[in-house]
Amino acid sequence: MNTNKTYIAYDAEGVIDHVNSNLHLFHQLADWQKRYPKRFRFINLGEIDFTSMHDDWVDSTVKTNFLRIMAEADNLLVIVSSHTVADSRMLNWQISRCVNRYHLPVIVAYADETVLDETSVNKFWSRLPVKIKKYIGRDSARMCHVPLTMDKLERALGTFSVRDNMYPWNSTTIY
Repeated sequence: MNTNKTYIAYDAEGVIDHVNSNLHLFHQLADWQKRYPKRFRFINLGEIDFTSMHDDWVDSTVKTNFLRIMAEADNLLVIVSSHTVADSRMLNWQISRCVNRYHLPVIVAYADETVLDETSVNKFWSRLPVKIKKYIGRDSARMCHVPLTMDKLERALGTFSVRDNMYPWNSTTIY
């Protein structure tokens, strides 16, 4: 049973096509949580209005809500796929705040992958958000890398937690 609360960060800027974006992966995770509530405890981002991410007022309101939700989290899940825009402003801001302000362990989940090995981080380098690359380059955030499969994700989310002071060994831990 996983008791950790997980904040999910994914690239959603300019999402119009829900099939060819990371939004369908977010919905997949929401479905897993609905079907297996004892295995997954994702913090619900559904209450935040994303209708106008370019409006400064809305942007600050969204960020304030994100910070409130991040403060409740035990770990951070970053979804990475071929649709992820590495320099997404909002995604990199979320990652930065979760790591620098709340010291959350980071679980980087790779969509469409079932197995990762020690060469996987380099293999998928172009998919990674800029902040993740910087943390790896400096080895300044403790994160693990997992395929986006139900069992492997559940184990990582249940293991790493700021509340329990359990972190991956370094920034390139394969779990």
